[in-house]
Amino acid sequence: MAKLKTERGTDKAVSARGYHHGNLRRALLEAALELAQQHGPERVSVREAARQIGVSPAAPFRHFPNRRALMTALAEEAGERLRIEVRKSMGGRERSPLQRLRLLGRGYLQWAMRHPSHFKIVSARDQIDLEGSIALRASIGEVRALTEQMLTEAQQQGQVDAAHRVPALALLSRATVYGLARMHQDGHLGQWGVAAGEEAVAMTDTLDLLIALMRRGPAV
Repeated sequence: MAKLKTERGTDKAVSARGYHHGNLRRALLEAALELAQQHGPERVSVREAARQIGVSPAAPFRHFPNRRALMTALAEEAGERLRIEVRKSMGGRERSPLQRLRLLGRGYLQWAMRHPSHFKIVSARDQIDLEGSIALRASIGEVRALTEQMLTEAQQQGQVDAAHRVPALALLSRATVYGLARMHQDGHLGQWGVAAGEEAVAMTDTLDLLIALMRRGPAV
């Protein structure tokens, strides 16, 4: 079983401390992400991001009038990274629908492990304006649509029992990968018999079990 990559340092933001009248919005986002990585999303504020890059507390407010706007912008970037990750992970049409669904799930888990701060931010729905963000809803909607598309094709090809509703199967799929990613990030997997250092293997095996339970007929 191939292990998921666990590159926790890959979403480290470029330090914005050298900002001098450049792209203020970009610099603020990088500073905010760095704060989230160091102290958790709950410690992010517009004022502190401004302090990190050395501008006045009033300077950011034409870009981000409040903390919620700043967090929503970070969540939009997180959603776009997730969309790209799962698209890349699925491969071409030469694979069966269930194979691509499995790869989609692996892509989600890999994204969550590579970018833990982004995972936390996009999961903190009480801190972002999901309804007001067209970009974020589009990213989330595309991942859901891909999941449902793979399941629909799997039913059409006889790989998955057509008696099961696709929306319910899609929700089960999302709940599995999201739950695994959240348990890993919150340190809960050890309480369920997963040894330290084996988290990626355990999550992959659990995803494979879900696919096997869905499957009907020959192995994919």
